[in-house]
Amino acid sequence: MPYRSLFVCASAYHGLEIDQPRNRRNPNVTHFYNGDLFPMAGSAYQLVICSQVLEHAFNPEQLLSEIFLVLQPGGYLLLTIPFFWPEHEQPHDSQRFTSYGLRHRLAAIGFELVSLHKTNPGLSTLLQLTIEWLESNIRQSLGHISSKKLRAALFLLWHLLMSLPYAVLNLTGALYRSLPAVQQHPERAELFLDLVVIARKL
Repeated sequence: MPYRSLFVCASAYHGLEIDQPRNRRNPNVTHFYNGDLFPMAGSAYQLVICSQVLEHAFNPEQLLSEIFLVLQPGGYLLLTIPFFWPEHEQPHDSQRFTSYGLRHRLAAIGFELVSLHKTNPGLSTLLQLTIEWLESNIRQSLGHISSKKLRAALFLLWHLLMSLPYAVLNLTGALYRSLPAVQQHPERAELFLDLVVIARKL
């Protein structure tokens, strides 16, 4: 529940995780999901947060339908999903959605789209992916080292050496995003990092 502290006025805040031994040991998990049906009653929640999860669902329509069922009428879904991002948590990375594909799936289930935001448009995405590519290479290069202490020391040295280049890349991305032409029509971006969607159950 990484966002629990943000909802200080919520009367209840529940966490749902895939049912597996590692998650069974997590005291923050309220409900366990078998990958098919949610174990909660219908119309139980006013808000569902689904952050960077849908790309891991091999049955995304089923997952969205279950979210729809546990929401109260008029309830909201806050959904984030990567669009342009390397494969991760292999082999449990299933798909990427365009903004149009996600709109279509939400509407087919019965959601009304309230807002859709594309993060890190254009050059910002390329700069972020450059950082991720460098990080991926160092993880793979050092991953074969058996000594945890040596591996941790080399990771620390790498990040000390790369702190300035990473800062320059991030600052360049921030300056690009501050350009009036970029800020004026963010919805027109064809290259972007993530989709952030708010949808309402009709």
